[in-house]
Amino acid sequence: MFAGSTLLLDVGTQGDLWPGGAWPLVDAEAAARIAELCALARELSIRHGGVVCRHEMSPPGLPRHCGRGERGATRVADCAPALPVRIVDADTPPADLARSHALYLATGCQTAVDAAPAPRAAFDVLTAGVRDAVVCGAGLELGVAHVVEALLARRVRTHLALDATAVVDAVCAQEMLARWKRRLVDVATSATLARMLRRG
Repeated sequence: MFAGSTLLLDVGTQGDLWPGGAWPLVDAEAAARIAELCALARELSIRHGGVVCRHEMSPPGLPRHCGRGERGATRVADCAPALPVRIVDADTPPADLARSHALYLATGCQTAVDAAPAPRAAFDVLTAGVRDAVVCGAGLELGVAHVVEALLARRVRTHLALDATAVVDAVCAQEMLARWKRRLVDVATSATLARMLRRG
């Protein structure tokens, strides 16, 4: 794995999903691992983007979190990318999808990243020329799953940092991991992935 052809995608690195938030999916240990991966991306100039939630209301069956314009929707400072963040939603003009920004898709927990034209175009910009992608964040069976599926559809070698990924339902997560492993998703620790990137 080479830093120059790798993409880091963090999902839901936002206050409400962090320890002390409205729906603290991410525990302190996973939060530290995610922050370490983000710091590594800055250090090695790895392309960086991801997915954010901006819910107007709570999705069915999930606690209220990351409401648009609310403090809990703010990205966690420890996970800041090197480039300025640009949030892409369904109304974002194509001209705003430049690599001069870290692109974050506002597709949230329940929507595929390529379900609407603007987020799909942004994901295509993020993944163009990428051989490997490292995924981490909140909601393995939710937003993380949508990112992994979109990467697999684009034939990007996908690495899931398991100790830097929070789950909602452990049984569902184990079933999903088993399916992904059959599809050659690399499930590893963040330390292993960091070693691979530093060696590359």
